[in-house]
Amino acid sequence: MLNGVGTNISMAYTSKYNNKSTGDKMDIEFEIGNSEQNSLNKCGERQSELTEIYMNMLSENNSSLYNKLVNNKNAIEQVSPDKEIPNDKLKNIGMTSFGLSDTESQVVLASYVKTSKEDYPVVQVAYGHGDNRKVYHVHVNDVDTSNASDLEIFALMSYEGYKGRTAPDSINNYSAYKIMKADAGYGMASADENSFVNKK
Repeated sequence: MLNGVGTNISMAYTSKYNNKSTGDKMDIEFEIGNSEQNSLNKCGERQSELTEIYMNMLSENNSSLYNKLVNNKNAIEQVSPDKEIPNDKLKNIGMTSFGLSDTESQVVLASYVKTSKEDYPVVQVAYGHGDNRKVYHVHVNDVDTSNASDLEIFALMSYEGYKGRTAPDSINNYSAYKIMKADAGYGMASADENSFVNKK
């Protein structure tokens, strides 16, 4: 989704990555400055670099490439509502929405599945009611951040925030992602269900 973005951004971005010896808590500092000396291409390269650093920070142990090449695992699976994980086995960790119309939006909840393994966590993403209920199980270690839908990124970043790996100066990780997405010219919010679930 964010590979090579930022070629149309006129502001030059520089970043400094500061990996401190405090467990998996990482700090990343950004300096933003207007520089007429940098070309648009250079700006695009720096935006891509910033995105890569941030994604790596959020999912240091992401095993998506290995699983895709070796195990052929998919990060996301849609399940029928009758197989939805019951509330007593879930921990709510995130909330977002996508547009239904000019005046309506659909609330989406992300919940950590407490019975999933610590080294292979699962996040349930669900929305809607009755016949319109949709439920997805996202194996966050398998999310390919270079080719993921907003739904997958929402699940991954909600989990990372739950584990204490948070974006600096942001409401939450997914909010930070949406701002970066908007800065790159993709628009901040998913316009509809299809763009939230399927568009990569």
